[in-house]
Amino acid sequence: MKKLTHLILVFLAAITTTAHASVADGLTFDDGFTWIQCHQFDTVENNVEKSSWVPEFSFRIWGKMAPNPGYRLVLRQGEKKIYEVKGDAYPFKMGTDEGCTLVNAWRDNTRLTASGVIAADFYYLDGNTNKETLVKTCKIDVRKSATVRGLAGSREPGRSNYFVNRHSEILSNILYCRDVEWPTYSAIQGLTYYTERRVELVLNYCENANFDPPGLGRIVVEVDGKVIDMSVPGNTMIQDQMGRGEQVYKFNVEHSDRDADKYFKGGTPYRDRIGFVRRTMSLPFEWGEKLPNRAQGYVFTTAHPGSYKITWLIDREPVRIFRFKIGEDGRGIPHEEQSKGLNLAPNAILVETEIPGKGGPFDGRLTNEFVKEGGFFGRPWATASMKAAAAAVPSKGTPFPVSSGKKG
Repeated sequence: MKKLTHLILVFLAAITTTAHASVADGLTFDDGFTWIQCHQFDTVENNVEKSSWVPEFSFRIWGKMAPNPGYRLVLRQGEKKIYEVKGDAYPFKMGTDEGCTLVNAWRDNTRLTASGVIAADFYYLDGNTNKETLVKTCKIDVRKSATVRGLAGSREPGRSNYFVNRHSEILSNILYCRDVEWPTYSAIQGLTYYTERRVELVLNYCENANFDPPGLGRIVVEVDGKVIDMSVPGNTMIQDQMGRGEQVYKFNVEHSDRDADKYFKGGTPYRDRIGFVRRTMSLPFEWGEKLPNRAQGYVFTTAHPGSYKITWLIDREPVRIFRFKIGEDGRGIPHEEQSKGLNLAPNAILVETEIPGKGGPFDGRLTNEFVKEGGFFGRPWATASMKAAAAAVPSKGTPFPVSSGKKG
């Protein structure tokens, strides 16, 4: 394991030399928007199950650009190119900011069986000249879990389930001040549009074996060390609820085997699942000035500038603690990481996250092994506070599925 960790560190040092805070032509790659997972294919050849994958990805690039922008994505393992795809991106505009994006894109052109640490180079293609600009190099850690097929008394191998290890993203959480009728940070179609200026939280976690979402909870909000009143005019209910949020991305895979004697002799195979989720959580806040002709539904952050500490409770037990700063205009003040190369959308800030105890009941697995090396698909932490937060992530369960025959 130490040797593998060393190799990952060396690889990270190599690929981050090409990652830019702001690249040529005034373009900025949105680190917080990025998502990469394995889009899997399963076939049977000569009664043997075969599995392969291609990248499924979302990206967003901010900046003024020519009509008909495009992209090229290249996957590399070491110096060897193993995958390439290019195509059109979609222009967008949010307020005065603009750029191009692509959501949940994948192309079945070169199926892969590679696993391990892989570099993902994102290029922007100018719509007029087709000139390429490398805007980001991300890192993905592709894993695979084994399965077994056949009845009791057989250990015939089944398909391999490929997935991207996202344990490193447990602290890649974002506070987003969303304007009227703007999409969520991740811009997934179908998620709620609001007529108020809402405050949202992008949350990442490794889900439990039952795939349970977070349970209904509440938050305790402290600003500059003082608990604030979460009541609003005309409403007898305290507005401190924390709901289940809305699922943005999710993938899960299953390991199965008959390694242990009891599973080999009879019954169903042993199973161990692993899954990763990104959710948009709606916090009970509004920001900015009160909009005319609208009743106040939530507490305004504008009324409470300062240093925030939010304790999220489920069944009266803390599951997360979030820390950030709010300015006089009610918007988040960028985290120090954002002055050291972390790029997020306008109105978005990195949130310092603490996981007390063993986290929440929705947390299936916790480990600081990978998050200590960084977040946002391979970006090392640049600040002491985030390095300390990563080191403090507790352990829960095993990082990955294990065999039923494993001892100890």
